[in-house]
Amino acid sequence: MRRKHMKMQDLERATSVGRETIRFYIREGLLPQPERPNRNVAWYDESFVERIALIKELQQKRFLPLQVIKAIVGNDAEPSRDEVKALLELDGKLFPAVAGTTEMAAELVTAVANRTGLKAVEIRQLADTGMIDIETRDGDQWLDDTGIRIVELWARVRQAGFTNDLGFSPENMRLYVDFVRWLAREELRSFSHGVAGKATVEQSVQMAEAGVSLINQMIALTRKATILRYIAVGNLPEEVDPKRLEKLASLGRAK
Repeated sequence: MRRKHMKMQDLERATSVGRETIRFYIREGLLPQPERPNRNVAWYDESFVERIALIKELQQKRFLPLQVIKAIVGNDAEPSRDEVKALLELDGKLFPAVAGTTEMAAELVTAVANRTGLKAVEIRQLADTGMIDIETRDGDQWLDDTGIRIVELWARVRQAGFTNDLGFSPENMRLYVDFVRWLAREELRSFSHGVAGKATVEQSVQMAEAGVSLINQMIALTRKATILRYIAVGNLPEEVDPKRLEKLASLGRAK
């Protein structure tokens, strides 16, 4: 059955959400592109109303940030309610120290900079790439436990010889952030589809934690083996197009 089409003003009335917010959702990949019969006309159907209602629910009732919501709904095929429920049931249970259910260490950015030998501005540059989050409290900037560990690892990268003079800067990490966001979104999509209505919360938690740990090891070994193959042939193989790699990285930013 053909879905009923509506204009932007109809969508605004149906959702109580303004057009600028709707356009923002589209730019960020939380909503698909509307149907455009010509350059100046855009049509929306009931799926937009349903998707916006879900986004509002996840924001207002679950207080989830947009990046997490995008991982849940940011694809062309809208997830079922069971799939969304399967993900939300993991909230606070998966990797408790990371999820925030146990007390985590926090440290001032300036203190971490002094301890690691990095400049505070460089730590803020890492935050600009999305690699870490900096929280401002009473005018001071703080890192949580995960952010501290990432900065410490970046300091070790610097100590290993990856200097600005050789062209290595925090901006280089944006590639990894983009790829990981894309990968995490695809993993969440696949996981929620697989366990929805088929596994208990306890089973889902055990599977997710084991899967992250084991697949991380598999990815690390595959990456090392692939790098060694590239070195052995003296160049990137023909089928690896740098533009394709750049395009893949951009998938984490927008659709």
